[in-house]
Amino acid sequence: MRSWRSKPWLLWAALAIPAAATIAGIGTYTRVLGPDDPPRPSRSDMVGRYEDGRGGAVTLHADGRAEVSGIEYLTYDRPAGEAAVKRCEGAGTWSFEETLPRWHHKVRVFHDCGYLEPWDVDGPPSAPEMTYWTEPGYPQGRRVLTRR
Repeated sequence: MRSWRSKPWLLWAALAIPAAATIAGIGTYTRVLGPDDPPRPSRSDMVGRYEDGRGGAVTLHADGRAEVSGIEYLTYDRPAGEAAVKRCEGAGTWSFEETLPRWHHKVRVFHDCGYLEPWDVDGPPSAPEMTYWTEPGYPQGRRVLTRR
């Protein structure tokens, strides 16, 4: 029976395969390898008025102010412990969170109604959209805000 020492290529192959996989993973994560991401909106692209088609609207101003009108959010009635969907109205502030890799841009809206869950940013810079959920995990709770 021959030992592995008589086949040095076997040792090199055993070392080269995990090394190649590691380099490919790092290259893909850092965007050196693989397809380019489509262009994503930046903070300045998000300024404008957005509507959800169900009576909800939000206007994001360049200075960080936000005007909210009819945006639905889920709240829990403390004594009864039941969930209820309410509508938020009035002024607040907003921030933009850009992440790397650029798959999960978020808009966060802070309002008197409370902290609204972060809204996902999608679409091209010329026509961004924001998605929020009145009931996370339920398809009927998904709302898409499009710029008007």
